[in-house]
Amino acid sequence: MQFEQINSWYYEGTELFCSDRFDEAIKYYDKIIEINPNSKIAWGYKARALSKLKRYDDAFACYQNALKC
Repeated sequence: MQFEQINSWYYEGTELFCSDRFDEAIKYYDKIIEINPNSKIAWGYKARALSKLKRYDDAFACYQNALKC
């Protein structure tokens, strides 16, 4: 069940990201990170969304977390 939920959140986050709804996409990536803090993919996607919002310091921190996973 958890695997299916995480996949659903990846899909939703990606759909929102592609629709330039970055703040909403970040919420889905945060849900994934809450369950699996070692998800390189979620950290990377969150960093991309933050970059699009010009929140570069936050994006950099997310990229660093992705590299630690």
